[in-house]
Amino acid sequence: MPGFDSIIDQERPIRTLASFLTHGTIPHALLFTGIEGVGKRTAAIAFAMACNCMGGPRENGTAAAGRPPATARACGECPACRKIAAGRHPDVLRVVPDGAQVKIEQVRDLCQSLALKPYEARVRVAVIAEAHRLTTAAGNALLKMLEEPPDRTVLILTAPQTADLLPTVVSRCRHLRFKPIARKHLAAMLVRAYGFTADEAALTAAMANGSVTRALAMQRSHWVRRRNWFLSELAALPRQPVASLLALAERVALAKEDIPDYLELASSWVRDLAVARHDPEQILHQDLRPEITAAAQSVRQGFVPLASTGLAETQRRIQANANPRLSLEALFIRLAAKPISTNASAACTISRDAWICGSSATWPGARTCT
Repeated sequence: MPGFDSIIDQERPIRTLASFLTHGTIPHALLFTGIEGVGKRTAAIAFAMACNCMGGPRENGTAAAGRPPATARACGECPACRKIAAGRHPDVLRVVPDGAQVKIEQVRDLCQSLALKPYEARVRVAVIAEAHRLTTAAGNALLKMLEEPPDRTVLILTAPQTADLLPTVVSRCRHLRFKPIARKHLAAMLVRAYGFTADEAALTAAMANGSVTRALAMQRSHWVRRRNWFLSELAALPRQPVASLLALAERVALAKEDIPDYLELASSWVRDLAVARHDPEQILHQDLRPEITAAAQSVRQGFVPLASTGLAETQRRIQANANPRLSLEALFIRLAAKPISTNASAACTISRDAWICGSSATWPGARTCT
């Protein structure tokens, strides 16, 4: 059942919410920011439960009307807690984007609902998820409600960052930032709550950018297998004819929704090559540590900044709606540029612009160097 105890590695915002509850100083509007999958929605539900838990302070056998309980921990067992956790409480409302946007009609409907008295809650809670998707008209309508907040009502907005919202909306909310979950805490949660093995959890947590949502999506998409294939293709780039580079770009481009993940994988690979010589413990792909360490010994000077620049440029182009296939073709050809090598016996020659040269490392699913 949702509760503050189920939210990991977010001590500061949870401590602040608990303080609001125990001191009876609940703001009329809260803004939770942070990447997806760090506990914003769970915190909103837990806060609604704590505000309305019937296990709080009582007067004459009933919950004290009009004020929150004296504890930040909801019981999770009373009728109010159960209804909120199940999404069936009439006074806990949630607005989510209709398609790509939160539209003005949705905000108007919410305003009409909040104009009525709560049915049974001491503190009514309305959550606007992904508030950065508010249209301009919807944002202005919301602003009017924030300027004249309804009684016994808390508005909770969630968004990735404050810059995505109207400054006038942000200024009328109490802002709480939810940070990416630390790798060790995320790995422990994946083992405890989702049945990952320790090795799976460590690898997934290293690449999930502090997000539970992303970690679970990676597991569902057989991420390790896709990673092994893609990294083996990257390592083989300098040994391939141009036709193979173009074919790889086409294959990656067809999985349009996965392109950002593939580019991030390439960036993490380049990062690992950079840190492997100096601090192997910081390698993200620890299960490939021997291969990465061996490959890093043969990386030519200047490759890391070159590759990083190329990847960043490709990401910018694709985000600007450039043709993904053409952008990937340019990237792969750039990374695969043939080296001017003085070592004719190098097992794997890689780019003049410095990929991997002379490495005997082998990758899961990789081609053998000849």
